[in-house]
Amino acid sequence: MAVFGLYQMILLICIILFVLLANLYLYHHFPKPKHPLQDISYDVAIVLGYPCNADGSLSTVQKKRMETAINLYHKHCVHHLLISGSCVQNTYVEAEMMAAYALTQKIPKQALVLETKARNTYENLKYAKCICDENQWENIIVITSPSHMRRAAFFVHKFFRNYVMDTYREHSSIRVRMDEYFRMWNTLYYERKLRKN
Repeated sequence: MAVFGLYQMILLICIILFVLLANLYLYHHFPKPKHPLQDISYDVAIVLGYPCNADGSLSTVQKKRMETAINLYHKHCVHHLLISGSCVQNTYVEAEMMAAYALTQKIPKQALVLETKARNTYENLKYAKCICDENQWENIIVITSPSHMRRAAFFVHKFFRNYVMDTYREHSSIRVRMDEYFRMWNTLYYERKLRKN
C-alpha cells in the first residue's frame, strides 16, 4: 500500500509540473499587453466585435467594450472609434449594432468607422489594419474583454507596432476563462501548422 501511495504522489507531482510548464510556455507566447498612457491622445480605438443577443440587442460584452471606447472618446483620449465585426452567430452585424449604441451615447457619426467583414479576432485586426493605413492612423488602442486580452494582443502584434490595449473590470466565470485558455492553445496549434506549410 505504501508503494502505491508513493507512485500516486510521484504521478501527482509530475502532473503539477507538467501543468506549470505548459502554462509558462503558453503565457510566454501570450504576454500581457501594454495599457494606455494617460497623457497621450490616440488616433483611433479599435473595438473588437462580439455576437449580439438572439433578439439583436447588445450582449453584455459588446456593451462593456463600447462603454470603454465611449469613455475614452469623451475624455478626448481617442479621435475615432473603429468598430469591427460581421454577423457570426446570428443575422445581426456586430459593428452596426455597436455603432448604433455609440450614437445614443453622444458619439458623433463622423467619429465612427465600421468594419463589417471580420468573422474572428484575426480578421478584426487584419481588416482594421487596412482602414488604419488608409487613414494614416498610427497610434492605436485596441479594446476587448479582460479574458480576451492576451489572445487578442497576440494578433494585434502581427499587424501593429505602436499599440496599447484597454479593457474594463470583469469577473469572468471559470467557464469563460477555460474557454479562452483552450482558445489560446488552439491559436498556437494553428500558428505552428501555418509555419510548417
